[in-house]
Amino acid sequence: MNMFSKFLRNILCVICGLAIVGSAIAKEINLGVLAPRGSLKSLKEWTELGKYISAETGYKINIIPLNPVQTMVAVKAGKVDFLLTNPVLAVGVSVKYKYTPLVTRVKKSGSQFGGVIISAINSNIKTANDLKGKNVLAFKFRRSAAAYVFQVKHLKDKGINPHTDFKSFRQAKKQDDIVLAVSRGIVDAGFVKTGLLESMVKEGKIKLNQFYVIDQMKDDFKQVHSTRLYPEWTVMVKPGNDATVIAKLKAALLKLKPDHVAAKKAKIKGFIEAVSLEGMKETLKDLKISPYNS
Repeated sequence: MNMFSKFLRNILCVICGLAIVGSAIAKEINLGVLAPRGSLKSLKEWTELGKYISAETGYKINIIPLNPVQTMVAVKAGKVDFLLTNPVLAVGVSVKYKYTPLVTRVKKSGSQFGGVIISAINSNIKTANDLKGKNVLAFKFRRSAAAYVFQVKHLKDKGINPHTDFKSFRQAKKQDDIVLAVSRGIVDAGFVKTGLLESMVKEGKIKLNQFYVIDQMKDDFKQVHSTRLYPEWTVMVKPGNDATVIAKLKAALLKLKPDHVAAKKAKIKGFIEAVSLEGMKETLKDLKISPYNS
């Protein structure tokens, strides 16, 4: 073999090696997941889903827990390829950063969720009007769907503005803290997502009879709630993602069965075709919340 042939062979080997490395890098996917109960809880719930998607697609899935503020920072910086998030943030990343809906999460309660307004069972706070002049705790203002936006819309429709009509209106670091603060009398009332009370009961942290649900809706929805229902969390897709990658992830998520360990850990039944976010957009417009706050 002459020198030129050896040189050519070596060049081809380097090119092939780079192609293999490039392919491996392309198959590593960052899946951001909203973490309203904290990063550790989120990883406990969603790590198995990452493993499941990896097994189904052959891609390495990195689960990245994010609070609402971190979500927008990560999206703006292009750090997440896919994002499982609440409908408020889903609308935000759709309008601002051109992310598109892929699938919608389905929990045991269905493909919708809502907000709960709670007070201590032994308090005199039994109606929305009783909240005036009280100390109330919510989650991330203007970011949290079911522990701020849903309740604020519900109260606005009744002529109540939490930011001006409450004695104090503050944000908690985790939604669990809201429930515990109400149970201990630290605050008068709190805003939390549907399903949280039931989850904390199963975890042995509270008893449901410690709380009064203000404006409790009476319908077929399985969990206690005060507000109307909105679409469940949606998996959003970063613009520019490879079509093959998108198709494989979508197929894997739609294939997930309720009895799979990934579904059990996440306390979900699976995923369905993406549900429309138009109703959520109208609520955000009404409240002048991002991306409709200009």
